Amino acid sequence: MNQRIRPIVIAAALAFAAGCTAPQAGERTPPPRVQSTPAPEQSPYAGASPAAPQPPRPSNMILDVPIISQKPELKNGCEVTSLAMLLRYAGRDVDKLTLARQVKKDPEPLVQKNGDIKEWGDPNKGFVGDMTGKRKGFAVYNKPLEELLRRYMGERTVNLTGRTYQALLDSVAARRPVVIWTTGDFTLPTEWERWHKDGRPIAAPFDEHVVLLVGYDQRYAYVNDPLSGDKQRRVSHQALKRSWEALGRQAITIASSTGSQEKASRKKQRGTVKCRARW
Repeated sequence: MNQRIRPIVIAAALAFAAGCTAPQAGERTPPPRVQSTPAPEQSPYAGASPAAPQPPRPSNMILDVPIISQKPELKNGCEVTSLAMLLRYAGRDVDKLTLARQVKKDPEPLVQKNGDIKEWGDPNKGFVGDMTGKRKGFAVYNKPLEELLRRYMGERTVNLTGRTYQALLDSVAARRPVVIWTTGDFTLPTEWERWHKDGRPIAAPFDEHVVLLVGYDQRYAYVNDPLSGDKQRRVSHQALKRSWEALGRQAITIASSTGSQEKASRKKQRGTVKCRARW
């Protein structure tokens, strides 16, 4: 009997590389691509190694980090405002407007046709658009923000992009808040836009948001939200984890002044992390 061999459909896996069109209802959205400096993969915990496992994490930890609002000056400035909170916690006297001036920008002009974005910048290279909201603006991803953090914290800068959700909690347990990329309502991203930069396709969620992770307990995570102005805003672990993963598991923090373990985890590797979005 002849058997019919069904070919494996690979179009979905190649959709991002091909620059696909906007999804229809129920269609799986091809994820954006996020450049990162990934930490070593031998351990799911920040700073840990097989020979030196970390002690058990406390069941709860909430850090008292003063809230800073991105409003009214920085409508699209959640990234630098969250970074300002982290730096203030670390004892650095720097404000959000200074960071807004200093963060790297991608100056590529916005090109639209019939209301659709055709060409614009790359958030992996620098902030895209206008941070103040006077003109259209988007975001900046972990690499440019890591570079800015390194300007103030030097070798204490830690990029946790690509690590596990547990690594974020480990950092908070060690009294190190974490800047993380998520969405404004902590659900999976839905407001996708697509454009080109130097001929390359860019896919990005316009409901992207950045907050400072400051605490956790057994049921919830706690974030300082620069958009709502809420200090220690409570979010379920499941919601925060899924939305953070969908934005490419991007996260940056600082090591303690004696953080030799964190230094060992910061390898200068180049790579890309594909954000996962599920519909």
